[in-house]
Amino acid sequence: IDLGLTDGVHFAELTYNLTTNPRKFETFEIFLNASGTEDNLVLEWSYNTNLFRPETIERMMGSFKKILEKITAKPCETLGEIAGIDQNNPYHRLNATEVFYPQIPLHELLEKQAKATPSKTALKFNGSEISYENLQEQANQLSHYLKAQGVKPGMFIGICVHRSPEMLIALIAILKCGAAYLPMDPTYPKIRLAFMFEDSEARFLLTTSELSHYFPKKVNHLMLEDAMVSMKTYPKPAPQIKVDQDAMAYLLYTSGSTGKPKGVPITHKNFVNLLCSISEKPGIMENDKLLAITTISFDIAGVELFLPLLKGACLVLADSETARDGRLLLDLIKEQDITILQATPTSWQMVLDAGWQRSQHLKAFCTGEGLPKSLAEYLLPKCGSLWNLYGPTETTVFATLKHVLNTDETISIGRPIANIQLYVLNSENQLVAPGKSGEICIGGDGVAQGYWKRPELTLEKFIENPLIPDGANKLYRTGDLGILLPSGDVQCLGRLDEQVKIRGHRIEPAEVEQALTEMKDIKAAVVLAHNDHLIAHIVPTKASETDSERINQWREAPSNNLPAYLIPQEFKIHVRFQVTPSGKLDRKALLELTTANRSAKQHVAPRTETEKCIAAVWGEYLDLKDVDIFSDFFELGGHSMTAVQVMIGLEKETGKRLPMATLFEYPTVEKLAMLIDGNEETFTGNSLVQLKVGRDKTPLYLIHGVGLNVQTFKDLTKQLDEDQPVYGLQGIGVNGMKNNLDSVEEIAAHYNASITKKDPIGPYALAGHSYGGIIAYEMARLLIKEGKKVNMIAVLDTYVDPHFWFASANKKNGPL
Repeated sequence: IDLGLTDGVHFAELTYNLTTNPRKFETFEIFLNASGTEDNLVLEWSYNTNLFRPETIERMMGSFKKILEKITAKPCETLGEIAGIDQNNPYHRLNATEVFYPQIPLHELLEKQAKATPSKTALKFNGSEISYENLQEQANQLSHYLKAQGVKPGMFIGICVHRSPEMLIALIAILKCGAAYLPMDPTYPKIRLAFMFEDSEARFLLTTSELSHYFPKKVNHLMLEDAMVSMKTYPKPAPQIKVDQDAMAYLLYTSGSTGKPKGVPITHKNFVNLLCSISEKPGIMENDKLLAITTISFDIAGVELFLPLLKGACLVLADSETARDGRLLLDLIKEQDITILQATPTSWQMVLDAGWQRSQHLKAFCTGEGLPKSLAEYLLPKCGSLWNLYGPTETTVFATLKHVLNTDETISIGRPIANIQLYVLNSENQLVAPGKSGEICIGGDGVAQGYWKRPELTLEKFIENPLIPDGANKLYRTGDLGILLPSGDVQCLGRLDEQVKIRGHRIEPAEVEQALTEMKDIKAAVVLAHNDHLIAHIVPTKASETDSERINQWREAPSNNLPAYLIPQEFKIHVRFQVTPSGKLDRKALLELTTANRSAKQHVAPRTETEKCIAAVWGEYLDLKDVDIFSDFFELGGHSMTAVQVMIGLEKETGKRLPMATLFEYPTVEKLAMLIDGNEETFTGNSLVQLKVGRDKTPLYLIHGVGLNVQTFKDLTKQLDEDQPVYGLQGIGVNGMKNNLDSVEEIAAHYNASITKKDPIGPYALAGHSYGGIIAYEMARLLIKEGKKVNMIAVLDTYVDPHFWFASANKKNGPL
């Protein structure tokens, strides 16, 4: 500012130019006149623009007012010093991200797209299809039903269901009611689910009869299967409910440093800005097919489920079994000709291990954790384009993106998406110079207002923007260390605190530590991450010679209130923890310790060629030199992802495709080798899997539901008598073989052949879950027709109307 002094009167003129969107050359101009005496300086200004929304102008004027106050306080400073605006400043170039996006709630955007492409396929799931028009009609009817049950705007509605079209319909219906959804993964422990529901103050729980027992009876249950039937009597037009863009869309819980998960409420404005930005870059077109594989309790699932529906593309929803098995996932990618897939680096590695070669038109989104350069080098030749996306839950899934190229020397997190600002600040919340490291802080329209019912933590993590100190523009402190590169991109260098990411899940080790120290025989616990494993270091209350038994107890106990990804793979017992010279816990020393404490039994090396083959494959993926043939795969550090890699590796070595369930049933090298050497039928179509050893009782044969996998019966078998033998009949498709059985009669006959070969006399006790109840009935009918005795038929949560099917079966084949 050039202030002239003439006879004690100040004069100044200023034109304040703010270029907010260089791509469209939109400029906001403010004209300033300053006059008056030294004691009475008068500032007058006007602005000239018709390019921006009123709220944007209001925000700009609020910011400009702050600048004027600084002018009067420090009239001798330059405009650049006062306003902090420098066209050559790399942060100014980095954060020139303002782009218009619709100021309406998400479900209204989905409705507009459905009207534009009513007959197009919106959703595919296990052979079924739903059009855009039909998807909207069902969501409208369900929203009317929910409204009639008492769901009102502003409420949180818990949803705990398996992956299905009904899940998506329910999410949209909740939004249409003006409510927000609370996603709850059915695989989470009951205690964790109960905490989330209670802490959120959710008013209703939308679930199924199968999952309802996870929650206390006092919870207001709404059964999804009942709702899908009852809603048919409600109108198909959408309910007329006004929903503001600042209303909550969902509440998602992340791992908490205090031992309890913390909720992050996200608004429609946050969510719509993200989806609109991602729809433009990396981009999605009407002819795209996006494969959704992520649990709804992981924030990136929101992009998978709603991005394609925003642009007239097709959403292909994978069931839970497919999402966990790289081989099945690869088959689905090829079968459906998928063009967009979003996955964590761990999941991408799983697909690569399954034998993925190349898909020239596939757009690959890598997110959830850092993208290693080695993985990027594998992926780049195999896909059409590769994008690295970064962002915490608190800033609505993604805050930055980077188009990864072969020429990139390092894999950065790129630059902010639309209407997001990114800064690298020092400990005093000041910008650090390019090339210097500091904490990555994020501002803009994706930043949540804070944590749900956690004011202290909100004040700590959501800070006032020191560059725009108007109170409305908060910055979120990510806790990630970053650096602004000469290219203008930002590189993430890791965590500033103890938070880690394991297989895409953000984890606060303190949460796991608290769960462990709540056990009476643990004095202290420290949880560290290494090579994608969680390692628990334990100081017990007293010494014991039965460490292996105690470790099993410690591994089992936290599973009552922690999800599987938070259970440590290794446990190491200490008399006391080492400390640094300053008296602090020496975490580095703990991390450098060797493999987990195991019982003092003598190591037994592989004896047969098959054992050597299995041990070699396990050693490769578990990073172990010597594998004891009696050691449990999961105790050695194995988890679901390495299990997939191991099964793929064994298939390559042996030529036999084992079902995923095999490793849970035969978890040692010795047992797995005996199975491979002694039971060829496992790989040639025999569906019988022993789930529980017993004697002196009639064996119980359990028939799978639509998921085909008998692992769903794992918890059930634990509740049965110790001497009760249990077998599962697993779908052929799970074994990796083509399923040529097209009818209930053919499936029942095939399963009967498996059980009668093992036990040709009987009697037989059959139980079927869901669709398996129908198969169990037909199996019994065929067995009795052959003159065999059936002691029991149990139908567990069979969704298909049995009376209709039984009547038609009896008419066709004769009564039971």
